[in-house]
Order: sequence, then structure tokens, then C-alpha cells
Amino acid sequence: MENDLKKLTKEIVGRLKNKSVKELLSYAIFNEEEEAKFYADLAEKVSRPSVKALFRRMSEESKVHELLLRKLFSKYFPGEEPVKVDVPPVEVVPFISKFESIEDYLEGLRYCMESELFAKRTYVLLSQVAENEGVRMVANELASIEQNHYEEIKAVYELVKTFRDREMLPESLKSGAYLITNESVGKYLILDLIDENKKLKLFVRENPEIFRRLIGENPNVEITWIAKVNAPNTISPTETHVLKKDIESFFEKVTKEGKKGVVFIQNVAYLVANLGFKETVDLLLHAKDLAVYYGGYLIITANPEVFEKTEWALLKLEFEVLF
Repeated sequence: MENDLKKLTKEIVGRLKNKSVKELLSYAIFNEEEEAKFYADLAEKVSRPSVKALFRRMSEESKVHELLLRKLFSKYFPGEEPVKVDVPPVEVVPFISKFESIEDYLEGLRYCMESELFAKRTYVLLSQVAENEGVRMVANELASIEQNHYEEIKAVYELVKTFRDREMLPESLKSGAYLITNESVGKYLILDLIDENKKLKLFVRENPEIFRRLIGENPNVEITWIAKVNAPNTISPTETHVLKKDIESFFEKVTKEGKKGVVFIQNVAYLVANLGFKETVDLLLHAKDLAVYYGGYLIITANPEVFEKTEWALLKLEFEVLF
């Protein structure tokens, strides 16, 4: 298979390297158009929330990329339409036979990753051999887009693989406190935890709209932005008393409703930067104790590279590392 991909890469690059900017942009436009349809179709075939959301996001992003490429095309070639280019596609189609039946999520995600990497490598090679500067610039931008797609798919792949290796499903995760070292994995795990028996309270550092788009409208999910701005549903990182009270009230309320509470705190390093490690740990352990007491969940995300060795050891001691 690897040799076949190398041959296909060389063939595509060989046929694209001397193409004009118009032809390369046209080629990329039609690729993104097909990719958007492809991922939308995959999203309809899967039931696992994290994977369905991933494929929908990939489809939406491909549509955005197509529109951006069309705008760029119109800028260079006003009044003209993209032209058909007789070159094999750089993604999706070479592997489409692998997706005829999606019964194995891991296999499907693995081939999606391979497809995105194949596309990236093709564009990188094209940027190195193309004679036209405009072609090189477009190829580099496309390579960056494919890398981002790959990383997003890889996060969900790791999520699915971890639960498979543990021989369990996300919904059967025991109550307790968990640490995740990958932000993307954390976001998609949240999707797999949403069910009629749980309510979720998300304290996020990213733009909350990212989570809202990913999750959709769901009355069982509350999102609070941790930020230093005066905005609705926002808490300052220095207001630990408010955070503690909010978490405690949430667990108490959800338990009275006969449901399990899930509290998600994104990017612990941001709290440390504003509070210091000691005060941050005090907040996290308070939240952990509440989760344990009420039979709920506390899930935090943190990057080990930004913590001191002793700090990270303490976090690992208090939280079970999932990813």
C-alpha cells in the first residue's frame, strides 16, 4: 500500500508541478468540494457522538476552505470559473473503498488520517518542485490545512483507541477525577459523555462558541468562559470563590434531579498563570472532592510540558490520567 501511495504522490506532483495558478486553484477547489461531501456522508453513517461531530466539523471546514479558495480564484481571475484538471485527487478518493462499510471506527479514522497525510505530503512536495511562486504559496497553505485536519482526526482516533484498549465505553466510565493531556481529545470526550442521565458544566478557556458549535443546542450542557472580560456566562480566573461555589451548586442541583454531574475544566495552566500552582490545586481538589462526594465526574485538561516535575507528579497523584 505504501509503495502505491508513493507512486500516486509522484504521479500527482508530476502532473501538477507545471500547472498554472488557475489550474492548481481549480484543482484544490474541487478537492475541497468533494471532501466536504465525503465527510458529510460519513457523519450520517456513524452513531458515536465524538466521531459524528468530527466528521461534521471536517465537512464544514472543507466547505469553508472551498469558499476561501473560490474567493482567491475570483481575485486572480475575475469573471472566470474554475477549470477541470485531469489529475487524480489528493485525498478521499484514493481510499474511498475503505469506507464502504464503517463498522470499525478505528479503521475508518486511521484511513482518514492516512488520506489527510497523503494530501499534505503531496502539497509539500508540490511546493518544493513547482516553478511558479504562486503555485508554491497555494501548495504550502493547502499543506497546512491538511496537517490541521490530520491532528483533529488523530485526537478522536486516540480517544476511541484508549477506550477500546481499556475494554470499556465512555458511558461506562466510573465516577471520579480524570486528567487529559490533549485539548482536542478532551473536547471530543465530552461529546461521548453526554446522555440523558448526565448534566455537564464546562469551564472553557477557548472561545465558547467553538464548544457550542461542536455540541449543538443541548439543555444538559452549560458552558462558562474563564476569561478576564465582562461578558455573559463568564468568570474571571481569579474569582476562585465564585468558581468553587458554582461547581458546588452544580453538583448539588444535578444530584437532586437524580442525574450525574460532569464538570470539565479546560487548560489548567491558564489558572496556574493567574492564581499560582498552590491556589489552583486547592480549587481542583475542592472540585474533585465534590465530584467524589456526589458520585459525579471532574475532568481537567493540562499540558505536562508547562508544569514543573513536582507539580505534574502531584496532579497525576490526584487525577487518573486518561490520555
